Amino acid sequence: EWLATSDGKRFGVPAAFKLEKAMLKRQSRCDRNRTAIEKRAARFSQSHKEAKIDKYDYANWQKLRKTKSKYQLKIRNIRYDYLQKATTELVKSYDVIVIEDLKIKNLLGNHKLAHNIANASWGMFRRLLAYKCEWYGKKLIVVKPQHTSRICSECGKKNPRFAHMKTRDWLAIREWDCPYCHAHHDRDANASKNILARAVGLGSKISKIQAGAQPC
Repeated sequence: EWLATSDGKRFGVPAAFKLEKAMLKRQSRCDRNRTAIEKRAARFSQSHKEAKIDKYDYANWQKLRKTKSKYQLKIRNIRYDYLQKATTELVKSYDVIVIEDLKIKNLLGNHKLAHNIANASWGMFRRLLAYKCEWYGKKLIVVKPQHTSRICSECGKKNPRFAHMKTRDWLAIREWDCPYCHAHHDRDANASKNILARAVGLGSKISKIQAGAQPC
């Protein structure tokens, strides 16, 4: 699951799994052929000092590279088309949209999650959403992402069971019960409600500051 809204709408990831599997298969073949070609070229250069060949001189290697590039282009087009449709639907459905200020560069440092994060294209999603909100006259609010899925959206208390849990174990938990109010939560739906609540709280703080700054 790629995106969840506070009113229950859900968006899955772009359907490019088969293309990605085929591309990775081509990539592995490219890597194996490249290693073999480099060894062959090195042996040729040692035995034939007057001539030199390069791995790019091999036709099969070039064919594999072109095929892999076609798969990459197809996956990019599928992902881009999906993001365009999803952002347009969101902007047309809501007047105010709230998202987390995720540090994507830091998240990509986790090699176990990097592939899924890159496939979701959060950075492109945010850029498309920002310019469409401005285009359609809608409002986009960005809030801090800390502990949005670990806080109960009903009572507002943090679940102490998740305090020292490792990221791998925490991501495996999709549903949990609040130990204080005993409310049952879906991880993504609960996070979306907390994100919305943060935006409402941020708006009330700003309005109080503005009201206090007005002259008597």
